[in-house]
This record gives sequence, structure tokens and C-alpha cells, in this order.
Amino acid sequence: MRILVVRPQPGADATAARLAALGHEAVVQSLLETRPLPWVVPTALPDAVILSSAAAVRHAGAQADALKAVSAHAVGEATARAARAAGWIDVSTGPGTMQALLDGLAAGQYLHLAGADVTAVVVPPGLCLTRIAVYETPLQPLPALPDIAAVLLHSPRTAGQFAAEWDRLGGRRAALALFAISPATLAAAGGGWGSAVAAPKPNDVALLAMLPKAL
Repeated sequence: MRILVVRPQPGADATAARLAALGHEAVVQSLLETRPLPWVVPTALPDAVILSSAAAVRHAGAQADALKAVSAHAVGEATARAARAAGWIDVSTGPGTMQALLDGLAAGQYLHLAGADVTAVVVPPGLCLTRIAVYETPLQPLPALPDIAAVLLHSPRTAGQFAAEWDRLGGRRAALALFAISPATLAAAGGGWGSAVAAPKPNDVALLAMLPKAL
């Protein structure tokens, strides 16, 4: 099956490699680009740091060295692996979504290293959350209508951008299968697709497990 991957790099190439290992043909066209932003570590260190993506770990840069002895809460396993590889000492792995991570934290002062565009969350009582954007993710166009049978959607922003670009280029929604990493991502793509399913867990393993077996 020819499957479009629209997540930003370097995750796009990692997903493409997993697809190839499963016998599928990946078409990579990232619809988000990640770029670092200048930022400054607060004077008063937090009780803990929240890392909501591997991109935050990657783009935080050398400034983050001053925080790496502070406990860090990663949103999921991929982010936790990236944090440990980057030198964070005490990293806990969250349940996969920012809201679920926040809901499980004790009261305290938290510093969230994030992207400029974030999914809305409800901060539980007792949590003081300071958010600093360490990278931005400008949207990118789909340059041409690809010859694909399915698309993998890894975030609500990429899902919305893909749907808009697919319509702009004259693609038929009914001819395409959507595989989304979460219900919120699936909802952002809208309706009218040939088929559309969300992964039971918000990670690449669960997402790829939904694909039909390659012929």
C-alpha cells in the first residue's frame, strides 16, 4: 500500500522506515516544519519540567542544560527516550497526551518547554504552569496530489492542513483511508473519507498496527 506520511522530520523518516519494514511504500511530504526559537531559562527553577514532544527536547538547545538536573515529565515514551538521550537525568514517561499527563501530576511549579502552537488543555488546580515556546511549527503546502491509498496523521494540526490541501488540489476524500494517532487528530480531518480510524493509544506503534497486512 502506498501511504502518505505528513508528520515533521525527523519523525517522518522514522515512520517511513517502519512502513517499509511492514511491506508498505511510504510517500513522505511533511506538512509541518520545526524551527528553534530563542528563549531564556527562568531565574527561579521549577519543581519539574514538562516535555510535550521530542521536538521540544531537540530545539531547546544548550539553554536547557541548566534544567537537566530537575525532574522532567515527558508526555510519552518517544519524548522520554529523546530526553534521556539528550542528557536529562530524571525522566518519567507520561500516558501519551498532555491533558492526561497534567491530570496525573502533583501540585507544584512546572515549566512546560513547548512549541509555539499547542493543543488547549485544562490545568488542574494546584498546578502552576509556565509555558515557554522553544520552537515553532509553520505549516507547509502539499505540492501536488500524491498517488496514495492512505495517509497517516500524527497531530490535529497536520490533519487539518492535510484535509485543506487535499481539497485544494481536488482530491477525492471518498477514495482515501485515514489512520490517525488519536480521536482529536481524526476529528481535525473532518468527514467524507473512504475510511477513518483512530489508534487506541497515541503512539506510532498503535497507529501502524491498524494498517492492513501488506500483500
